[in-house]
Amino acid sequence: MIDLSSFPEYNGSCHPEDWLREFLFVATVQENKLSESEIISLALLKISRSIYRNNNSIKNISQLLKFLKADPSFSIFKMESERKIMALHFTYSTDVTHFIIELRQLLADAEICDFKLQKQSILKILPTKFLDTYRLKIVDSHNIEDVFINLQNFLSNYKRVVKYGSVITLRHFGTEKLLSSSLHRYTGGTKQYWAYAVDYRATGPTDHELWTIMPEVIKDGISPTYNPVNNGNKMKGSVVCNGDKITLLNNGTGQKLHSHKLTEEFKVRKSPVTSQQEVTCQTWNNSDDNWVVQHDIHNITSEDQEPWNECHNIVLMHVKSNLGLNSHPYMLNNDYQEVTCFGDKANTSKWRVEILNDLFQKP
Repeated sequence: MIDLSSFPEYNGSCHPEDWLREFLFVATVQENKLSESEIISLALLKISRSIYRNNNSIKNISQLLKFLKADPSFSIFKMESERKIMALHFTYSTDVTHFIIELRQLLADAEICDFKLQKQSILKILPTKFLDTYRLKIVDSHNIEDVFINLQNFLSNYKRVVKYGSVITLRHFGTEKLLSSSLHRYTGGTKQYWAYAVDYRATGPTDHELWTIMPEVIKDGISPTYNPVNNGNKMKGSVVCNGDKITLLNNGTGQKLHSHKLTEEFKVRKSPVTSQQEVTCQTWNNSDDNWVVQHDIHNITSEDQEPWNECHNIVLMHVKSNLGLNSHPYMLNNDYQEVTCFGDKANTSKWRVEILNDLFQKP
């Protein structure tokens, strides 16, 4: 049997509706059925004297609730709830379900009921540099349920982060084709191995569309390794941040994505169809294998510690030439779409990552 005598008093530290609901539950399960006036009398005895002093005008539950909400302590409680909303911080390691439950509770505590204000509150607390995708989705949302469904999807994708050792695919933003490679060699240019983009197969990507994330090449001729001495905090399983330098190892060929600065001296380095900067794959290790992960809109460095994740597009900038990994509708043949280096964050240089068979992701 729940004892009313041990029920906590109301002192303004919780929402009055929550306190009153619990009090009514305890009061209604007593052996002796209590009338509403008796419940009110008992409830008043459980209100802090800093809030309640003899008020004979309270005759029913609705008047009691109105009285509690009119007290300054409730205004203070709502302001504190708003402060807690602004203090919420979501990272890739935050539990999505717990975060959304806490957010919804705080919105209720602050009595932010207006739909527009609810959306504004949510947008203020999300990682500001990555809101673009989610912002577009909630603009067209017609109710708060849609907003939270979109928020759930957005935060789940935000948690899907690329790590050193992750196996990924890269899908071109404009043409929807996947970055791929094979052991075919270009007949012109540097005569190195093909890098191209292909349609997604009904059976899923083959090994030639899979890429393993490796640290950058530090010294020509030496293979990149997960070595914290030479590569900072680039151990296998550590998060790849925007601004990091990486290499991409093709799982089908065992070769790395490569490019080389196009100059007057080396005109042979042109791509076969559009004469842009050639992109290939090759076996040896040099700094031309290095690419910088960049957000497609915001300038973010590795010092920002913002993870590379599945919820936004990225640009892979070739370190030596400072040109983006690019593709376009021009075809090498009936199946393969040309991949080049071209432009600085051009629309044709946007890619979307999908993380596959990643042993480092938590379920």
